[in-house]
Amino acid sequence: MKERGWIAACVSVVLFALLLFGYEATSPNQHASHTSSHQHGAKENQGVHRREQSHQAGLSPTSKPQFISPIPQTIAFDRQQAKIGWQLFNDANLSSNRMVSCETCHDLATNGAETIDVSIGVHGKGIRNSLTIFNSAYNYRFFWDGRVNTLHDQIDGPVHSSVEMDTDWPTIERYVSENSHYQTQFEQANLAISEATIKQVLVEFMRTLNTPNAPFDRYIQGDSKALTAQQIRGWEAFQSEGCISCHRGINVGGGMVMRFGFLGEQTIGAERSNDTGRHRSTGKNEDMYLFRVASLRNVADTAPYFHDGQTKTLQEAIKIMGESQLGKTLAPHTITDIEAFLISLSGERPSILQEFENE
Repeated sequence: MKERGWIAACVSVVLFALLLFGYEATSPNQHASHTSSHQHGAKENQGVHRREQSHQAGLSPTSKPQFISPIPQTIAFDRQQAKIGWQLFNDANLSSNRMVSCETCHDLATNGAETIDVSIGVHGKGIRNSLTIFNSAYNYRFFWDGRVNTLHDQIDGPVHSSVEMDTDWPTIERYVSENSHYQTQFEQANLAISEATIKQVLVEFMRTLNTPNAPFDRYIQGDSKALTAQQIRGWEAFQSEGCISCHRGINVGGGMVMRFGFLGEQTIGAERSNDTGRHRSTGKNEDMYLFRVASLRNVADTAPYFHDGQTKTLQEAIKIMGESQLGKTLAPHTITDIEAFLISLSGERPSILQEFENE
């Protein structure tokens, strides 16, 4: 036990040293060719790039340096393209049995994910819990095994997967090309219908799915009353216990992969599921149990937790993370304080959805 504690302490020191020197996998800059601006709230937050994920940004009311940036209030995007993307996102005809849409596993009315343990696709139950689509433009790692690094590249996954949509791009392109409604929509957007442009409009829509104005975002922008005393204690514990080592950046995660069960072997393998993480796709022993560090944005709204969806409560998830990733048994009051902080990361539902729904 003493040896494990010593190892945990060393790991924490190394992680924090790397953090202070700005080590982090960074996301590419947002593309600049957009034609309209969308206002998510009353205040504008100009010049926020996805690369903020790798930078120390924002100051708390106490002027302590932070490693989390607020979700932008305003983003630039092509509204016409986003509207087509929204229609395709909700269209189950894109799947092989015409019954499964992107929205089937990413509920736009609630949390951008699901409330069941693992997703159900064309051929029935899959193997992994659905990650929320909200704020996904600010991730650098996609899928639970973090195997791709852009929204554009991740689209191929659910399209080709036999346990998701089980189709291919020529079939989708043919369907869209033969649909008179989409013909009109693409023509009005000055786009020829192709695999590339279908992906383009889907990505443009997903980029709009941001949830700004979370209490914590208001806090780090100077509103000292945005958080409760317990939430502030939770934020302090989140930092001092070491959670910030992996859960940082604009999305409070979503930018790296880590071994699940790094310091707690009992949390991996058959005790949870047969999912070996990135190893499933690479076959490499060094990839055993490597999973993406999930974004904690809106985490209070996205139960159940982890890749297998077996953890039902946020408190239990915090307890497991303490044991498996930090080598610590967190005190009950620390767990409830951190839970309160995580609740403060829930923002507003993307307002573009209500606009599209009411048109």
